Amino acid sequence: MILQGSLSGALGILTRRLRHPLVGDTAWLAAAQYGATALSAIATIAVARLLGPTEYGRLALIISYPLLVGSFLGIKSSTVTTRYMSVFWSTGQHEQFKSLCKLGYMLGVLTAVLGLAVVTITGWWVAQHLIGLPGAGLMVAYAAATPLWSLLETSVAVVSASQRFRWLACFHLIERLVPPATAIILLLAGFGVPGAVLGTAIGNAVIGLVTVAATTYLLARDGVGLWWQAPLSHVRPLRREIATALGWNFLRVTWGGILTQVPVLLLGRLRGYEEAGFFRLATGLVFVGSYLEAALGRVTYPILSSRWGSTERRQLIATLKRWTLQAGLPASAVVLAMIPILPVIVPGLFGPSYKPMVPGAQLMMVGAAVAAAFFWLDAFYFASGKIGRWTRAYGLYATLVVVLAWACIGRWGFVGLAVLLTVARVAFTLGMAAKAVAAEPVGGAT
Repeated sequence: MILQGSLSGALGILTRRLRHPLVGDTAWLAAAQYGATALSAIATIAVARLLGPTEYGRLALIISYPLLVGSFLGIKSSTVTTRYMSVFWSTGQHEQFKSLCKLGYMLGVLTAVLGLAVVTITGWWVAQHLIGLPGAGLMVAYAAATPLWSLLETSVAVVSASQRFRWLACFHLIERLVPPATAIILLLAGFGVPGAVLGTAIGNAVIGLVTVAATTYLLARDGVGLWWQAPLSHVRPLRREIATALGWNFLRVTWGGILTQVPVLLLGRLRGYEEAGFFRLATGLVFVGSYLEAALGRVTYPILSSRWGSTERRQLIATLKRWTLQAGLPASAVVLAMIPILPVIVPGLFGPSYKPMVPGAQLMMVGAAVAAAFFWLDAFYFASGKIGRWTRAYGLYATLVVVLAWACIGRWGFVGLAVLLTVARVAFTLGMAAKAVAAEPVGGAT
C-alpha cells in the first residue's frame, strides 16, 4: 500500500507540474509498466518461493550465459532505428520507414541465430567448468527462443517512432506478463528449474510473434503498407551513417550485457548459487523502481530525435533542465520511497530466506534514484548523434566495474558488489549529465 501510494503520488505530481504532451504518454507507459509489475510480481514471488534462494540462483545462472552471449552478438538496433524512424515518420517518408523496419527485423534475427550457435557450441564448457552445472541443455533451450524474441526490438522501435505510446504500453504489458506466466505454469506442474527456463523461453517467443503481428497490422491499417515488401535500397544513402551508429550501439549493448550478466556469473562462481540469486532478484526490484525513468526516457527519445537540428541548442538545454526538475526529481523520489520499505517487502513476499539480500538491494536503489532524475540522459546522447561519446564513457564505466567486481565479490559478496555498482552508477550519471548540458554543439544548428 505504501509503495502504491508513492507511485500514485508521483504520477499526480507529474500530471500537475509538467505542462507538456509527454505527460499523458508517460502516464500510459508508467501505468502499463506498474500494472504489469503488480501482476507479474505474483509470478516472480511464486517462482522465488517455490525454488528457494539456491535453486533460484541456479535459474539465474542458466539464463545469464545466453543473455551474455546475446549482448556480445546482438546489436539491439531499436535504439538506433528509432532515431531515424522518428525523422522518416515525421516527414512522411514511409518507404524509408518500412525499409529501416525490414532491416531491423533482419539484423535482429540473424544475430540471434548466431548467438544460438555460440551457446550451443560453448555452453557445455561454461556449464561444467565455470558455474558447476551438469549440462548446457537448458541454456541452449533458452537461447533457441531468441530469434523470435528478437522481433520485439524493431516492433518497439516502430511504435515508438510513430509515437503510438498506448501500443507501446501494451507491448510492455505483454513483455512483463507472458514469460513469468508461462514459467510459473510449468513450475506448478512440477517441472522445477527446467520448467522455469522453458516457460520463460516459450513466453519470449510468444512476445516476438505477437508484437511483430501487431506492428504489421498497424502499418497496414494506416496505409503505410507491408514492411517486408520495401526494398532496402531506400535506406542505402544512409548506410554508412546507420552502420556507424549500429557499430557504436553494438559496443554499448555489449558493455551493458557484461555489466549485467558477468556479476551474476562471478557471484555464482565465487559465492555460490544463493548470492547469484540475490543479485538477480535485487536487479529485478531495481528495474521495477526504474519504470518511471524508463517510461519518461521512451517518450522523450523520439521527441528529442525529431527536434535535434531544428531547435536552438539553448532551448533544448533549458528543456532538459526543466524536465529534470519537474519530472526527474519526482521520479527519483518514487525510487527513494521504496528503500525504507524493502526490509518489509522482501521477506514478506519472497520469504525469510531472502532477507539477507535487503541491504544490497537498498544500496542499488540509491543508484537507480540518481539515474531517474536524469531520465533523458541516454535519449539525449543518441538523439544528438553523440553515440560514440556515450559508448566510450559507458565502456570505461563498465570496464572499471567488472575489474573491481572480482575483488569486491571475493571479499564482501553481494553487498560489496552493490556498493561498487551504486558508487559507479552515481558517478557515471552525474558526470555524463554535466557533460551533456556543457557540451559544444555538434554539426551546425543544435
